[in-house]
Amino acid sequence: MRFRRVAVAAALITTAVTVPTAALAAPPPAAPPAAAAPPTAAAAPASAVGSAAVRARSRPSRFSANGTVTALSGRAVTIAVSRSGNLTVSVAADARIRVNGRNAAVTDLGAGFSITVNGIRSGSDYVASRIEARGRRTK
Repeated sequence: MRFRRVAVAAALITTAVTVPTAALAAPPPAAPPAAAAPPTAAAAPASAVGSAAVRARSRPSRFSANGTVTALSGRAVTIAVSRSGNLTVSVAADARIRVNGRNAAVTDLGAGFSITVNGIRSGSDYVASRIEARGRRTK
């Protein structure tokens, strides 16, 4: 069995290393210049193109955060996370929210609650799908 593996490996190495030198010596022919087409739309700035490419590559991923609620503004909750500072999370309309073990709404949250948030992160946007809060509001 060992001999067979060695023979196959040697055969693969010899075929992979063989490269015709004539193909490498001649550069590819240059393409003829194309006629300039009239612009149909305004060109986007380079920074917008780069950020669009980054957004296209970033896939949504799950996240989880634990911390203390520091602010609440509409459907956005700001959480003080111990190691990474503050995190602002948007709350989805269909998010499951529980405060002290009971079903609740976003308006039932407030500064001072100890909170666990689960949801989806896409780029720098965090959207909560599940929130569990414990404790009471502080003024």
